[in-house]
Amino acid sequence: MKGRLATLAALVVAVAPRAAAAQTMLDQEQRLIDIHSLLLDLGPVGGPGDLAPGEVDLGLEVIGVPPIDGTTGTKRQLTARDHTPLFPRPRLAVGLPAPAGFRAFAGLSYIPPVTLAEVSSHFGGLEAGLAWLPGPWRVGVRAHALYAHSRSPVTDPATRDTLDTLAFGVDLAAAYELGLGPATLTPYAGVGYTHARGDFTVTSDGVELHSRDDALALAGGLRALVWTHWEAVAELELFPGRLVHPSFRVGYVFGAF
Repeated sequence: MKGRLATLAALVVAVAPRAAAAQTMLDQEQRLIDIHSLLLDLGPVGGPGDLAPGEVDLGLEVIGVPPIDGTTGTKRQLTARDHTPLFPRPRLAVGLPAPAGFRAFAGLSYIPPVTLAEVSSHFGGLEAGLAWLPGPWRVGVRAHALYAHSRSPVTDPATRDTLDTLAFGVDLAAAYELGLGPATLTPYAGVGYTHARGDFTVTSDGVELHSRDDALALAGGLRALVWTHWEAVAELELFPGRLVHPSFRVGYVFGAF
């Protein structure tokens, strides 16, 4: 019994400093940087192998912003949710030539530096993937990267603080295609890795904060394609211990070449 108590005490001593460190103001500020950087991550919002060679998908993604605790020390910072519960992001994807039994694609996303609800984000993202199609099943890998320069009131409603985000990652996903008359339904799920680098600057005094985060990414969703052209996707993306948020996409798919 004494041996067990000694072991328990040792575990408490070992864990306690980490728990205390996690409550520091710097850790809380870095947590906010991580959450906002991951919120910009270029999630899949679709399954692997969705596009045949020569197909183009013109889409608009709408990202749900969950409630975010902005507490840092004794102060509450403004977060993305305080400005808007949703933000849109245009996306373009093109199906590329691939070997028999495979599909490949490349895509991009861009947001111009237009201010809405006191927030602007000059954003650019790239993605590319390859999928194997054994019958109705699809298994694919995707790589993605983004850079964003965001401006919004954070430390004070009268300021425009900035966040520079650089993120990149890779994910593996599986999907199953179901044909239902004029519609095709494709449920999918995936797991991946994202590395996010966030650099936050307080405009009023020039203070800089930096965060580097390696995060596990989980995603699952459902894509519907109606009459071979009209697309709708609903997805839930999860970064365990950091962020959970939904994304939605509407698009138009057509053969360009």
